[in-house]
Amino acid sequence: MDQNKQLLDLAGTRIAVDIGSTVVKVARVRPSGELVGQQFYPRDFEAGIARQVESILDGLYADEGYDNVLVCSSANGGLRVGIVCLTPQYSGAALRNQVLLAGANPVFLHGFDDAGGDPTYVDVLLVAGGIDCEDAGPLEQRLKHFRPERYRYGTLVYAGNKYLADAFKASFPQGATIPNPLADGLSGRITSVFEALRRAYLDDLVHKEGVSELRASLSRGIRPTPEVVNRGFHRAILNGSSVRVVGACVLLDIGGATTDLHYTVELVRDESDAKPLPGSSVARYVFTDLGIVASRDSLLLQMRTHPRLYDLLQTVCDGETREIYRLLREGEYEPTPELLSYGCLFLAVDRFEQGRGPGLPTADLSRLAQIILTGGAAQALSEETVARVVQLVLPSTASSPAVLIDRQYQVWVDGITWSGDVPA
Repeated sequence: MDQNKQLLDLAGTRIAVDIGSTVVKVARVRPSGELVGQQFYPRDFEAGIARQVESILDGLYADEGYDNVLVCSSANGGLRVGIVCLTPQYSGAALRNQVLLAGANPVFLHGFDDAGGDPTYVDVLLVAGGIDCEDAGPLEQRLKHFRPERYRYGTLVYAGNKYLADAFKASFPQGATIPNPLADGLSGRITSVFEALRRAYLDDLVHKEGVSELRASLSRGIRPTPEVVNRGFHRAILNGSSVRVVGACVLLDIGGATTDLHYTVELVRDESDAKPLPGSSVARYVFTDLGIVASRDSLLLQMRTHPRLYDLLQTVCDGETREIYRLLREGEYEPTPELLSYGCLFLAVDRFEQGRGPGLPTADLSRLAQIILTGGAAQALSEETVARVVQLVLPSTASSPAVLIDRQYQVWVDGITWSGDVPA
């Protein structure tokens, strides 16, 4: 290809960067979502994010500068959020949706009357619930019984009825207040919680991972990778992508720190206690304890104690299943990244089928028509083995779903280049 033809092909393209827990992806993309080319680089933890990313860009695109670069990151595994609210089933469902859309991870959802609290540490404890109305007696009384010392958190945030914000600040001066996202009712639109948590996610990322050292033209527009993947899935659902979605679908983004479950809402059982926000077509859930690097220990613990571990190993291992089973149960086996990734897949689908997780709906997997895998940890897996692993969880009468492994990270490209609005 001559130089003029190459320049013509690159006209109108942009550079996109994804800083993951284990890999840095750099892509050349068109606004339409078409992928022109991409490179992958293992994270250089000694160099740090700023030095590595800028070195990569200098080597590839030195003549273009950094003003038109799209950047997202999930390098720290996401912000952990605990929700305490007036009604977990109504206000809580709407708030959880905003937390997820912001790329953060809702760890628990409690009502004000939960006297037990929660020992799990969260970065943000979000206190909210109720629409904005002056007659707020019931909520005011329940707020009086709220005891933040029952929880372990970094930042306390109030986002409830605005008429009680001053009283909350008086009782808990260390807390911050933001506008009530449910001011006019239960809505799926982008709200103050989404914006505040997105900023907090990025602040947390900057603090923990040194993203602040990136030059301003790169760091000022950074976005959470989970938000980007969610947008890419929405784009595919709306037939705006080369990734074709057929029927009820699950998308799993398997990474080093978390496994993110994105799914079409028709998979949720009618009798499920937890449900996605009314009117939504796609929902998301974060398994913060399933990942092949940062969450490796919790993943292995769950694999070792699962009653179907032997079946899983028999499905994905080539021979010596009994010996691998024995060593893994005894904590003496060093699993490959591929085995850990299959473990994330199996446990995520199994827990979705049972609704095992705070706020996770129960799925009817007999409706599942397709499963899509993306993320760095999914790249080495095979479609045939993925289908067999999923079959372990499906009802015996269910048909095997179509399997697509997003080896070109097209869902990420679609999300980071899409200027459309995510439906409620």
